Amino acid sequence: MYGWSKRGERVYGERQGKRGKKENLVAGRRKNKKELIAPMLFSGSLNAEGFEGWLELYLIPALTIPSVLIMDNAPIHRKTRIKKIVEEAGHTVLFLPTYSPDLNDIEHDFSALKRARTYASPGVSIDEIIRNYCVA
Repeated sequence: MYGWSKRGERVYGERQGKRGKKENLVAGRRKNKKELIAPMLFSGSLNAEGFEGWLELYLIPALTIPSVLIMDNAPIHRKTRIKKIVEEAGHTVLFLPTYSPDLNDIEHDFSALKRARTYASPGVSIDEIIRNYCVA
């Protein structure tokens, strides 16, 4: 949102330029299902150690059958470490080619969730938005 005023005069509007606290979501997804696996909300940013911890503690135990995990090339996805974690648990990992977000289905889910969050009524929690998205 932009605002203009004469030099030295204040701009008044409905929103401040300051952003609120940063919230993030990490989750797995089953192919062809709008179901998030092991979703975890957190404040701040996610680093490689945090992602690997989530992978080991939450996602891998939630997988009930041998699965193929598809990952993009985000800097936090350290290929050798992730491959070791996934394969030791009896699963397979596939890394997508660089710059291929359209091949990663969960990116479409995250986009839809961000859009739903933008248009949600004030006071609606992100948990409720995620639940409504997965049920729809």
